[in-house]
Amino acid sequence: MMTTRHSSVFATLKGGLSPLALTKVLFTAVVATGFATALSAGPAKADATTTCGIAADLTIGDKIISNIFCSSGVGAETEIRFDSAGFVYDFGTTISPPTQSGSIAYTITIMDPRAFEFQAVGLGAGCAFPDLGGCTVTKNVSWSGGSTSLVAVNGIPPVSYVFAPGVSTLNIEDVFFAQGQTVVSVVNNSFIQRAAQAPPDSVPGPLPILGAATAFGFSRKLRARIRKPAATI
Repeated sequence: MMTTRHSSVFATLKGGLSPLALTKVLFTAVVATGFATALSAGPAKADATTTCGIAADLTIGDKIISNIFCSSGVGAETEIRFDSAGFVYDFGTTISPPTQSGSIAYTITIMDPRAFEFQAVGLGAGCAFPDLGGCTVTKNVSWSGGSTSLVAVNGIPPVSYVFAPGVSTLNIEDVFFAQGQTVVSVVNNSFIQRAAQAPPDSVPGPLPILGAATAFGFSRKLRARIRKPAATI
């Protein structure tokens, strides 16, 4: 009996599937879940694929996946797929053969940051036989000025992380670990983009010292003028 807690689809799977067939079923279910809410935003585009053994750069629309690195615990036949539906971009890996430990790292970049930026990132994972040991997948995300981590335990996805404006390049590392008879078969990443946001008004750019002093003096005079009662004629 095979069980996993990622979704009801996985929970109903019975034993007898080969590891390769199992990973394909898990991958299909995870991708379908990630794309279900995005189909109304636009048609899905043809996917771009590579493997850990080749690790070629992948491009969909204005996004490029580069610097792909699979650790020694991940088989060379592991499939890496990059596709999109509307504003949702999906980076999925079907790990072949399923493994108990390893990592996959890469960089995802928006090639025209003046037009779009990242809004959120999510994590999904396929954990086969979680009751026989358990598994953890940790997504480490870093960008210029910040970093965060998302953790999926036994296939249960974490809450997505929402970015502040201005993020157009992300460095990702998915680290997975299982024990007992549990294996990690799928690691799935979703990225949501939005139109580039203007910098917040509350964070002005630096002014030259003389310019800042002039602006400060002008604002004091303006506030005093507003507080002064109007003269009577």
